[in-house]
Amino acid sequence: MATTRVVVHVGPMKTGTTAIGAYFSAAHRAGILPADVVYPAGDLWFPASGSITKHGQLADYLYPDGRRKAGRKTAIQTPDNVARKVRDLAAHIAKGRGSRRTAVFISETLVGRSNLGRLVELLNTTFDEVVFVLAVRSPVEATQSLLVHKIKEWRSDRADLDLYGMLKHRNGSIGYDYRRMLVQLQELPIAEFHLIPYFEDESDGYSVVDRFMKIVTGKSAIRLEGDFGSRRIHPSLPLSSLKRLVALKKMKPYLERVPFLAEVIHSLFVRILNADRSKVMRAGFKTRSSDSGDWVISPEDRARIVELYGNLGDDLRKALGPQSTQPEWRSWFKATGI
Repeated sequence: MATTRVVVHVGPMKTGTTAIGAYFSAAHRAGILPADVVYPAGDLWFPASGSITKHGQLADYLYPDGRRKAGRKTAIQTPDNVARKVRDLAAHIAKGRGSRRTAVFISETLVGRSNLGRLVELLNTTFDEVVFVLAVRSPVEATQSLLVHKIKEWRSDRADLDLYGMLKHRNGSIGYDYRRMLVQLQELPIAEFHLIPYFEDESDGYSVVDRFMKIVTGKSAIRLEGDFGSRRIHPSLPLSSLKRLVALKKMKPYLERVPFLAEVIHSLFVRILNADRSKVMRAGFKTRSSDSGDWVISPEDRARIVELYGNLGDDLRKALGPQSTQPEWRSWFKATGI
């Protein structure tokens, strides 16, 4: 039987998980993944949302008393169901040809959960080697992207552009806290833990996919037919569009008791979102610029936000070790100002 290995992209959100999930899903359907790499999809996993199979159900395993969060696009699973699928997958890849077979999971909501060790225990008992991958993005841009995501989501109550307020929680904690993520992952009993950088100015969708694939196979990803790598999956929206969406969302609390008007506002919200998103998609990816109408963080606000993270740069360099001096990481530290 083959040695079994599992590589898990643990997040966090807004670090290319949709692009990576889209690639692996398409590559799985096209049958171009390396013979020793298995991406759990179809019968090997739970039903996907649309054409992209991501693995948010892994987080369901961390809720032994059941998960009650509503609004997810895929059905919430019981811990027993998740464990059964993981064990069946491990048994499946163990029967494959070759000396070592690798299963790949793409998730974005695992890192930072207090009982992540529970999932590690499951993976350690079903696979021979467990590898976690954390994508590192500037916490400023990552939080900005997350806030835009929440503004675009009608079910979210977020209706403001207060980036600092989103980061600095009332209890004194910091959102998108990479220092806490690093400490947690470094303490887990896993075979390997890797950091990969995320750059803001890359328009090629394969950039983030290749970095992850090199952890999986040591090589770049096999290219798909079509234009997968020509654009980002989730483009930014102009500031004017975001302000319109925010204004409409602020009307929600006042119209909930009038279903007809609430539906009219919702329909208008969706029309504006789809129209503006289509314009950005047609225009292609552009570096954020105030001249092009994008939401740009001022140098003063950026410095204020970066200050929240204290010695994050030192912590990342320590975790990277000799890798921190490689050109790619040097460019990342320079670009983020961390």
